[in-house]
Amino acid sequence: MVQVTIHERPEAFLAHAETWLLEREDHNSLLLSLSYARAETGRAESDAIWAVVEQGGTVAGCALRTPPYKVLVTPVAPIGIPSLVRAFADRVEEIPAVLGPTDSAEAFAMEWVAVRGGGWRPGMEQGVYRLDQVEAPDGVGGQMRLARPDELELAIAWGEGFAQDTGVVFPTAKAVVESWINHGLLYMWEDEGVPVSITVAHGRTPVGIRIGYVYTPPEARRRGYASALVAQVSQAMLDDGCNFCVLYTDMSNPTSNGIYQTIGYRLIEQVRDFDIVPPSAV
Repeated sequence: MVQVTIHERPEAFLAHAETWLLEREDHNSLLLSLSYARAETGRAESDAIWAVVEQGGTVAGCALRTPPYKVLVTPVAPIGIPSLVRAFADRVEEIPAVLGPTDSAEAFAMEWVAVRGGGWRPGMEQGVYRLDQVEAPDGVGGQMRLARPDELELAIAWGEGFAQDTGVVFPTAKAVVESWINHGLLYMWEDEGVPVSITVAHGRTPVGIRIGYVYTPPEARRRGYASALVAQVSQAMLDDGCNFCVLYTDMSNPTSNGIYQTIGYRLIEQVRDFDIVPPSAV
């Protein structure tokens, strides 16, 4: 028997499913870190959905959505998808996309369209990588440092460049990027006094953290800056008490995938976006 429980707040969701999610903390880094961050603020969000799928009284999958963003889903057995989708469809009229392990995310998208109408199409296929030990590159000029408050506009501009290159939404709201800088989460690689690459370390979970938004402007590429920056930031996170780091990459980009593998990241899972087309646009 399948049962889907909807929680309106992340605290209740975590009380219900945290133990299950932590069994694969690296795979579930995104869902866990978003839940922890929302729980820490204590701020209620209208239309936020935190779902737990149980089969035979045991947690067998989770999904969440914080508007206006996409649905995030863990592996869910096919038998649980219809109940999970109906639980979402009872609460929201539209969703922009769903991201998760390919089989589960595709099944969710297909069932959503069957219930709500419209259409769906495959989006980016991403690799989830994990690092436990850094293999630092040699011979790269420059050094890592924290981004400074006076570099806020540069960080936003580079975030927009990242979004254009990858198709991944960058949170360009000044408040978000400024918070990263103020909390010491945004890092730069600097060579001869000039910033040449950027990344953020955020989304902390009990023993892990996520590295993201790695960007080097075109004029500074192919010099090893991104590799060196990600390697040193990852090492700093391990030195700060994390057991591992995770990051997401576009599987169609052999350059970025190769960069991360050379510094110690190993593929642990492939996930995919499925975009939802509303009935009005079909």
